[in-house]
Amino acid sequence: MDIHSLTQFKKIAELQHITRASEELHVAQPSLSRTISRLEKELGVQLFERSGKNIILNSYGEILLKHTNRILQELKDIELEIGDTVDERARTVTFSLYAASKLLPELVMAFKNEYPAIRLQISQENLNRIHPDECDLTLFSSMQPCIQDHAVTLIEEEILLALPDSNPLSKRECLNLSEVAGEEFICLQQGKSLRTITDMFCQMAGFEPSVVLESDSPETVRELIRAGIGISFIPSITWQGMDTKNIVLIPISFPQCRRYINLSWRSTGYLSPAAILFRDFVQNYFKKFER
Repeated sequence: MDIHSLTQFKKIAELQHITRASEELHVAQPSLSRTISRLEKELGVQLFERSGKNIILNSYGEILLKHTNRILQELKDIELEIGDTVDERARTVTFSLYAASKLLPELVMAFKNEYPAIRLQISQENLNRIHPDECDLTLFSSMQPCIQDHAVTLIEEEILLALPDSNPLSKRECLNLSEVAGEEFICLQQGKSLRTITDMFCQMAGFEPSVVLESDSPETVRELIRAGIGISFIPSITWQGMDTKNIVLIPISFPQCRRYINLSWRSTGYLSPAAILFRDFVQNYFKKFER
């Protein structure tokens, strides 16, 4: 018994007519007759009773038909389940986020409103620990525009100093970064892309920041600045909308403190249609921040 023979047997059993089965299967009548003979010889019983031009399924044939239906349904279920699994994977986009996390809720909500069937699997890790091709897409920041294949710079944004309005330096229109070398800083944790960039700017200004507290939450940073605990670096675009009551944002005159938000995508292997949709959506989403 094989799948081919069982499929032919099923059709003959349903129609109980060799000629009609031959026409529907597009198989010659003698070939179908040989299939039935082989099955009967293998099982050691007759499967049909002959009645003129018709053949009638007997009790042995009914047993075989019952199991044949189950076997063929299982095969169909295998195809359907594998197809569903492939579709599910095709609808899942893996996304690594190393910058602009404050925009994430709005970005995800906007995307899900337009593409509710696509699932986003988002991770926030140290960029140095993740191989770039482990995720479909990666959002990250850099000190220079991204010039490489499989990546694009989305926006350029200024990095400002955020001081409590009680700080005497808060009255200034702009500040050389070296002027705040003696201040205490509230920063992101080391390894975060913004922290790496701002540490580099401090080195360019000739000092290492005295970090009084590390926090990944913009809301916590805001409240601590407001409380006079320290000062901080604030990205002008991706952290916009933050409540700045009792906080003053001051441009930095030197060095030129800017960063670039970039989007990269898998450079090797397959990029699913869902990932391509999300890539294009993110690029269009950030266009509203262009100046």
